[in-house]
Amino acid sequence: MPPPAVNARSVLLPYLLVLVAAMLLIQVTVALTGGEVGLLAGVLTAAAAAGIAAWMWVNRLKLLRIRFGFAVAHAIAFTAVTTSFTAHAVLRALSLGSSGGEGAVAQELLATPWFGATLLMSAAWGIGLLIHLTGSVLGRGWED
Repeated sequence: MPPPAVNARSVLLPYLLVLVAAMLLIQVTVALTGGEVGLLAGVLTAAAAAGIAAWMWVNRLKLLRIRFGFAVAHAIAFTAVTTSFTAHAVLRALSLGSSGGEGAVAQELLATPWFGATLLMSAAWGIGLLIHLTGSVLGRGWED
């Protein structure tokens, strides 16, 4: 018998809003410090990851009572983090493309740390999310 439900909106909406705000602040910080993905971006992203893990731990009992709760929280984290870096990279590419041509865009996206922050992070985390979602579907939305 599945556990009684919890109001998903009251648990997940504040998490989503705080995570989007945190990623926006990280991307603004990256832009204001030269637009390069470096140590500062890594440290800030690691802090966001620690915050995500802490939030999931603190709210684990509530998430266990929301059908697909952990999967939705995982999907929110994946989307907020990877979209923030990818959107930032797209804006950089558009800016470089208008002034430096296609070669400058290719160089920026493929030969700098932006490659790891966009393509590699999305691919690796995406595989983990797909595995998590598959397990959630097989468990009919319950992970306990």
